[in-house]
Amino acid sequence: MSLSTSCQLEFSWFILLLNLSCDFFPLIAGGFALKKQMLDDRRFPKLHLNLQRLLQVIAHGEQVFPRVKEKCSSKRWFANEDIISLEELIGRLRRLKENVGFIANRVTAIQAGLDSWQAEQINRKLYYLSFLSIIFLPLSIITGVFGMNVGGVPWTGQRDPALKNGFRNVMLLCVMMLFLVLLCFAFPAIYARIASWRRRRALRRSWSLNRKSFLKRIPGGSERGGYLRI
Repeated sequence: MSLSTSCQLEFSWFILLLNLSCDFFPLIAGGFALKKQMLDDRRFPKLHLNLQRLLQVIAHGEQVFPRVKEKCSSKRWFANEDIISLEELIGRLRRLKENVGFIANRVTAIQAGLDSWQAEQINRKLYYLSFLSIIFLPLSIITGVFGMNVGGVPWTGQRDPALKNGFRNVMLLCVMMLFLVLLCFAFPAIYARIASWRRRRALRRSWSLNRKSFLKRIPGGSERGGYLRI
């Protein structure tokens, strides 16, 4: 039974390695550099892929060895010690399948935690970037407006420009473009409001028609309109 012994040693070594990896994870709960290194190395996705392959091998062995035991138990030349060894091997395979499945779930949970941590870091960086954009946006607007090479720019000391209304024309064009962009962004909301208003109006109309019909059907209603009492 050298095959079962070698499989047992190989699986035990692999499970020991996975347990060490899972026990090592709580130590890095607050380590930024180590988490980043683990994400860059793509360690846990590779580990999860290896675990899935190992689960396939173990599941195949769990299906094959019971059939081998059934076939061999009917043979006279097959000893009882070999049948007992096969039963032990089947039990080991089942325990290995449970352990590897548990470790695969643990690796999946760890990878999900790392992904959420990475998303949190990205959101924090985007928040800082938006804060910087808010700071520098007015400055860029001011420098863009007063950096125009047109006449009529205020507070620039231009006494007699060739085009006195150039600044006004450019600002009107900017306002028109801004209004067009805001209209494009606000169009879905306006369309949704109009659609909801039309639905409410149709619902009120249908409710009023149903109410009138119900009053006509009620005995002693205000508008019977020729309906017969049943």
